[in-house]
Amino acid sequence: MIGNYLVFWISCFLVFCTFHCIAQAQEVTALEIITVTAEKFPVQEKQSTRFVTVISADELEETGAGNLIDALKRKGGFAYKAFGPLGISHGGMNSELSIRGLGGGELILINGAPIQGAAGHAYDLNTIPADQIERVEILKGAASTLYGADAMTGVINIITKKNVLKTTAKASVEFGSHGYQNHGVSLLTPKLNLGLNYSHLNSIKEISRSFSKHYRYDTDHTDSYSLNVNANPIENLYFDYLGSFYKTGFKKTGDFGDQLKGTDQDHYKHFADIRYENDVLRLKAFSSFGKMKRDEYTSATEPVDHNKNYNYGVGGDYRFPFLSTEFVVGADYVYRGADYDNTYGSHHRNDYAGFLQIKKEFMERLIVTLGAREQFIDAESGGKDYDRFLPSLGLNYKASGSLNLFANAGKAFCAPSFNNLYYKSSFLEGNPQLGPEEGWTYEGGIKYDNDFVKLRLAAFYMTYEDKIEIDRSHGYPLTYFNAGDYKSRGVEWEIDVFPIITQANFLQNIALRSAGYWADPTAEDVEGRDYQTGSKFQTSIGILYSSKKITLDLNMDILTSRPRGLDDTAPLNFFGKFKLFKGHLVLGVDNIFDEQVEITGDMTDTTTNKYAYYGIGRMFKAGYEIAF
Repeated sequence: MIGNYLVFWISCFLVFCTFHCIAQAQEVTALEIITVTAEKFPVQEKQSTRFVTVISADELEETGAGNLIDALKRKGGFAYKAFGPLGISHGGMNSELSIRGLGGGELILINGAPIQGAAGHAYDLNTIPADQIERVEILKGAASTLYGADAMTGVINIITKKNVLKTTAKASVEFGSHGYQNHGVSLLTPKLNLGLNYSHLNSIKEISRSFSKHYRYDTDHTDSYSLNVNANPIENLYFDYLGSFYKTGFKKTGDFGDQLKGTDQDHYKHFADIRYENDVLRLKAFSSFGKMKRDEYTSATEPVDHNKNYNYGVGGDYRFPFLSTEFVVGADYVYRGADYDNTYGSHHRNDYAGFLQIKKEFMERLIVTLGAREQFIDAESGGKDYDRFLPSLGLNYKASGSLNLFANAGKAFCAPSFNNLYYKSSFLEGNPQLGPEEGWTYEGGIKYDNDFVKLRLAAFYMTYEDKIEIDRSHGYPLTYFNAGDYKSRGVEWEIDVFPIITQANFLQNIALRSAGYWADPTAEDVEGRDYQTGSKFQTSIGILYSSKKITLDLNMDILTSRPRGLDDTAPLNFFGKFKLFKGHLVLGVDNIFDEQVEITGDMTDTTTNKYAYYGIGRMFKAGYEIAF
């Protein structure tokens, strides 16, 4: 396969360039990247004790993706799973970005506020246009001390657009294969930002196939609309709103062309927050609401589903110095509710916690952070309450101007979702006897910067008890169980190489990039036997040319050693942006070699249902954008 040869040679070239650049480099003061996710207040990423990746708006655009989940999966470090084209949900089955081979452990935030639904932890990043985001910060490893329950394997924090000093208007249009359209307009001012987006995709044949039961699923046309508002009416006070609606449908068709089922699906999502933020105090109140309407129009007796998820909450953090030590104290409260009218009715829970972090610097080289959270979860009447103490320790040592060493350890905790407990269908049933997931992450690595290379490298060990998994040993309906032992160990990396930056010509604009992980994720099944739970190897490898007039990006998203008999994948993508008149011409090709990509499924010979969900084939895209 051509992808395997490309992977091998590009990987060898990246490794060679990295070590060559390190060997040739002198100590420099690199442009520092700031993150708020690592400590809840702004800190230089290189001085944090965590593995944090910051993806800018420009980097999101360079992926060529239209929505946020499609962009993030191309940046590396995630194992992507989906049940519909471009990440759309298929009923209660939602797209995911797994971290370090462990599925379901990622916490998704917008401006630090949790957005995942209480029913099944769905976050639907396909509903957020990539061009409406300021940046995305990704923290790897257990983060329950900072962010509470659900932050088992990491945090993805989406930062909305900031207001600008000079008023700017922008418009873009894009067309592509499969009837693809992606159009947007935005207005950015010192006090108010507005953004509108519309996207369309024609019906797609065979998004999935069951080889055992002899049917496939197709989609109808998909239309998606979104609105983004950011306001900064007075200093330090911010308001944000993200709203979206999309409409699609699914058709279940037998191998002989007989239509077995047809379903129309409408999905609404709303998120709003109000924030007060300065150097020492950060306060927020937020609310999120999602509603999915599903009408199985081929069955006159099947009721229309109206499934709702809603969160709201408040939180605050205060930073102050005492005896040459930095203290951060905080507290938060989140109400989580779900109403699945035709499945298991209405359920809710209350999460609240207190948080403390102590940060001390020694000898102007060693930074030590100690954190602790007391997490309470109060269930509704008849449910299980939880109370957990969640500590963490982090170290960062400045070995030189270019090199920092870091290490951390933290406890993670996650309560069962309502779907885990109560869901009921012919495909999957909940288990009311489930307990919470909990365990530890240990991590250590290096952060190295100079003019030629940026390197982040970490070794990790994640070990959990009672991780919630699906029992596939007894056929359908499947059910959930607590795995006795669940772990992943491996390495994660992020490398940016600028091999010809000293040349005074166009070659200085070339960059080579790679981000990914190698892991060995395993769990114990109901009989105590180990099995592979996630993909062992994922990386994104790319070459970028970026100047004022031209941007060219060629990247490959590689996923290998996958569970349940799924094939390895390595789709190659291209993005180009060219200055043309007063705007820019945008060109792209997704999946250049038209590879059939198995996104998720079960292709083992022993399964009772052998099936696979597929990504879209080759897609050409062309558009134009202009700013005033």
